[in-house]
Parts: sequence; C-alpha cells; structure tokens
Amino acid sequence: MRLAEAHSISIQSLFVRVIAASVSDKFNQNQQRIGLKKVLNRGAALNSNGTLAQQLASSLQDLTTKENLHYLTLLSYKSIFSSNNIFKHSKAWCPYCYQEWKEFNQIVYEPLLWLFADTKMCPQHYQPLQNICPSCQNTIPWLAGNSRIGYCSQCKFWLGNISQLSENAINQSEIGCSQSLWIAETLGDFVAFIPQAQYLLDKIDISKALKQTVEITHEGNIAAFSRTFGLPKNTVWMWCKGASKPELGAILKICHCLDISLVDFISLKQIAFGLVQIHPERLSTLPHSSRRSPKVFNKEKIEIYLPSILNDSATSPMNLLEISEALGFHKRTISNHFPDLCRAITRKYRSYRKLKTEKRIQNCCQEIEEIVSDLRQSGEYPTEARVSQLLSHQGHLRYKKVRNTLKNAIASASIQA
Repeated sequence: MRLAEAHSISIQSLFVRVIAASVSDKFNQNQQRIGLKKVLNRGAALNSNGTLAQQLASSLQDLTTKENLHYLTLLSYKSIFSSNNIFKHSKAWCPYCYQEWKEFNQIVYEPLLWLFADTKMCPQHYQPLQNICPSCQNTIPWLAGNSRIGYCSQCKFWLGNISQLSENAINQSEIGCSQSLWIAETLGDFVAFIPQAQYLLDKIDISKALKQTVEITHEGNIAAFSRTFGLPKNTVWMWCKGASKPELGAILKICHCLDISLVDFISLKQIAFGLVQIHPERLSTLPHSSRRSPKVFNKEKIEIYLPSILNDSATSPMNLLEISEALGFHKRTISNHFPDLCRAITRKYRSYRKLKTEKRIQNCCQEIEEIVSDLRQSGEYPTEARVSQLLSHQGHLRYKKVRNTLKNAIASASIQA
C-alpha cells in the first residue's frame, strides 16, 4: 500500500502490471484478474509464513533492491509455529496512532502487530483496536484493489477520526485490559525479534521449550499440564515430540499464565525459565473443557428409526449429519452399529442431491435462452456480461453445461443478427 501510494497508483495496478509478472507462473498474463483476486482474499497471508508471503516478499525485494523485506513477515518463524489462526480475518487499527502520525507528519503505516489474532489493544495508547469502520459500519479487508493506509477501502473514511469512537469501544474490564496489554507487549517484542530469529533458528526449539515447561510445572506429566491449560493431551504430546507445530495463540496463553515473554520462551532463556511458575489467577481466562456425561445408546430405537427415514418418500431425504443431530449421537457411532443402513441412507441422499443439481442446471439453461431471446427482441446485443448480470443465480455459471449453453445461445443470436 505504501509503494502504491508513493507512486500514485492503485494496489490493483501495482500488482497486475508490476508484481504479478515476477512472482510465479500461476499469476501469468492470462490469469491476472484471478491471481489478484486470490491475493486480495488472502491479504493477511502476505505477512504470514507461507508460500504466498515468500513469493511476494521475494518479488518486492527484487523490484525495490531491498534485501530485508522478508523481516516484515513471519517467514523467520516458518519452522516454529503453525500458520493456522495467526492473523485476524479483517483489518484492525488504533485510531489514536493514525491521528498522531498524521498530526506530526510521520509515516502512516500498518504495524504487523495489529494483524495478530491475539492483539486486542494498542500498547502505546492503552486503547482497544478497532475493527468496524465508524462511518459505514463494515469490516475492512486487509487488502483491496483500492486500499489506502488509514482509510476505509469501502467508504474512504479516515480511520484516525477519534471523535467517532463510542464509549463502549473504549471501556474494558481491568482483568481483560491487563491481559490484552501483556499480550500486545510480548507480541511487540516477538515482532522486534524477527531479524535475530532468522540467525538463531538452529538454537530455537519450541518442543524443547514445552518439554522444559512441563518438567518444571508438572514434573513431566503432559496429561496434568494439558488439564491445567485446557489443551488436548495428544496435541501437547505431539508438540513436545516435535511431530507438529503449535499455534501461536496457544503458546501465548501458556506464556501469559507463566509470566514469561514469548521471546524468552522460544529462545530458551534459562534465567526466565528459572523463575517460571503458574499464576492461578490467570488460568481463569483459559477455556476448560468439561467431560460429557455418558449417554445410553438405544440400539433398538435407532434400528427402527433408520429404516423409517430410508423408506420415507414423502419428505426430502436426510443426510447422516442431520440424522445424528436428531438422535443425539455422533454419526460415526451410528455408522459403526448400522453400516449397511447408513450406506443406503447416504446413497439415497446423494442421488437426491444429484437430481436437484441437474434440475437447477436445466432451469438455468432455460433461463439463459429466455434472457438471450428477450435481449434480442429489445434490440440489445446479448453479451456474456449482460446475460450473467440478468441471471437469477450467477453462481450456476460454474457448471460446464450452463457455460456451454450461454456460449451457444450468444453464438446463435450473433448468426441470426
């Protein structure tokens, strides 16, 4: 966004005309619009630790001759944390930061800190981040073709307008505020540590940090550790073995309850680990799953119910999920006891769905022919864009038969004209 604004062009123009050509084959000239749409729909992924971030960081480094742009992403932590649930799905911002930067003629930008799903508060102004435009009351995508830093991409409203903030947006409980501030500050240190992390990856071992924590707090008992922090035992076991990468949010909650910074945790700082202890007052903010009471499986009742569903021709067929919700048992449990009946119910439901789809396609094809005919009679040429605009369900154009009908109808109209 800063590059586009500096060169007085839109995000769309910058990506399509400059960046796309240097990223990869899937963003070639014939697919520029599709490539741009994919990127814009995954705006937060540009700053994450996946392939998209790697490709665009590399491209921008080549185009700008700046060799450290990957530090603006989480690529340095690629081998440490899972990419799941790292960032929010839409833009968040501190209006006080925006307004302050504008008043003092400083560079207006979007800190990486604001993107994190766990960042709720600005550590500079001790105010909650905003995620709804005060003007149009909509969420704002991280990146759009017409994005400008500090402005809503939908209504062009200046997001640093502090006078538009509501009282409810500012007030928070003392406990919630304290936790949000702690997380924002430790994530800020985590972001600042990115350049160092790239050179210390061989010394950073998240599984070793977890095993050391389990040993200190629960004498190596993973099950007890998992119960304390409200985490699945098998998941924690996989993290400790290094078989899977933990989510950043889960490690943050553990660090908060142990009062150890995220940077100290991942870098195995021995002084910090020597002072580690659980703070019980912070555990209440963590989710605790309660074990469900056992439920008697009434096999006789279900054995009567399933055939009645299978033989019912008066109502629309039900799928296994709907049946399991009606009976109050998991569909896997029902399938294990009655595999033949469940397979028959699934076949019936799939046949029903297939017939419905074919009927929708047939109706859409008929509608296309009628639209083309109406446009010809009114003297308007039936272009694909115009016919698509008049369709009641444009999503049906994904079916090959519908697209062929549209092309043939337009071709026929052209010949007759």
